[in-house]
Amino acid sequence: MVQIDIPAAFIASQFFLDIGRRAIKRETENSTDKYPAIYYRFLFRSVFFASFVIAPAGIYLLVGWPGWEQMYWTERVEKPLFHLYNAMLYPLFIMAIVLGAYIGHVVGYRWLVTGREKYLRPAYISVLAAVIILVLFNYPAFTLVGTYHQYHNDRGSMDMAWNNPHDFGKGWLIVMVYFALVFMYLFLRIRKEGRNH
Repeated sequence: MVQIDIPAAFIASQFFLDIGRRAIKRETENSTDKYPAIYYRFLFRSVFFASFVIAPAGIYLLVGWPGWEQMYWTERVEKPLFHLYNAMLYPLFIMAIVLGAYIGHVVGYRWLVTGREKYLRPAYISVLAAVIILVLFNYPAFTLVGTYHQYHNDRGSMDMAWNNPHDFGKGWLIVMVYFALVFMYLFLRIRKEGRNH
């Protein structure tokens, strides 16, 4: 969902920094550079995850099931053709995801190297809690698949998300498996690097 994807990029960036904090601190203490190689390695991971995992998954769901992907907040995303404003939603969405990852990385890295790492975990956990509250507050939007008009005028005509209407269930499962595999790969790689440093 749009409301999850942008904060998820921020959360993932800070989570990666959190699990790699020992390696980051060791390398920055032994370096005379303001931004040692490890800064860019983690920046790459954050931006890569945002742009090659979160953004494509979000765009796939936004194009295929626009009402569901933005929790039926606006009808405009269901009519993108031939309207500059509507067409700009997609690139702006991608840019916001990547920007969220970048900000999460820059802020988190700064906290780690300036002795304020105590803010890192509470920051991304707080953002995660806010996202969960937002999604729950919009119940039952995430359980129903249909159009903006159906959601606001005729919910009885909508399908439940787990009933696989219009291949929604298959698409969502593909997105989640892709997300989980890449996330686990990065998680395990960062942990391994932390042990080897």
